[in-house]
Amino acid sequence: MVEITIEECRKKAKLWHAQKDSWHFHVLAPHCAFNTRRDTHALVLENRTVNRTYVVFSDDKFVKVSQELVKLLHGDRILDKDKATTSRGSEKIQVVLQKASESNQGNLAWHHHMLFPDCIFNEHRGKWNIVFEDKQDDSVVEILYDVEPVDDLRLIEVLYFHQTDPSFRDT
Repeated sequence: MVEITIEECRKKAKLWHAQKDSWHFHVLAPHCAFNTRRDTHALVLENRTVNRTYVVFSDDKFVKVSQELVKLLHGDRILDKDKATTSRGSEKIQVVLQKASESNQGNLAWHHHMLFPDCIFNEHRGKWNIVFEDKQDDSVVEILYDVEPVDDLRLIEVLYFHQTDPSFRDT
């Protein structure tokens, strides 16, 4: 991984999106299973078209840039709270959503990842993988899919940003 700035990260994501490259990103908390640096947050930007991976390290939790990039990657409706409340999602994700909701109510930290089929972190190549990390019991739940789980992703993204961004709750 090559270390870059947050502005370089934004520029690369926008360029790759415009070029229709296969790209995605991850935000890694210091305690995240995928973060090799336990002293800082990391934003990992992957381009599988050209096989490049970049990282930004910061004390910043990357909440705003994460919202920006997730909308760029999945479309503006990915954070649509109304659409999230009208969908129940798959049976597989219901347990995760219940745990995330309970954690939000108790102000307990949790986070998730959407691992693309060719993601550097995905041990299940060829499958989409939503990973839920719960720090209360140090558990990791993986939910595998054959196709991109946009509806399930929307449900968990809305809960995640409800937890991490107070201004998101008011919109």
